[in-house]
Amino acid sequence: MKRERKHTIIQEYEMLRMLKGESIVEVQKRLTHIINHVMSLGKTFDKEELNIKILKCLDRSWQPKFTAISESKDLTSLTTASLFGKLREHELEIKCSRK
Repeated sequence: MKRERKHTIIQEYEMLRMLKGESIVEVQKRLTHIINHVMSLGKTFDKEELNIKILKCLDRSWQPKFTAISESKDLTSLTTASLFGKLREHELEIKCSRK
């Protein structure tokens, strides 16, 4: 049973994508929930793996930010909290520029 649960949760992690209209905070909540479940079953992640996953799950409108972050930051040392902070800042900038 534990093996099946682990497989299911890992599949959820692998399939995670940002939903249309979803905010960065909502993506962060979903990803954190899934990661916590996977880790409780014994799987570990390094910073780079999680950061790449976060960037890859974003929808296409985030592609320029994805490129900027991945080219300018060391994804092996950047914490996921810092990465989500940068993404939230960018999201706020986009919202402010639309007003």
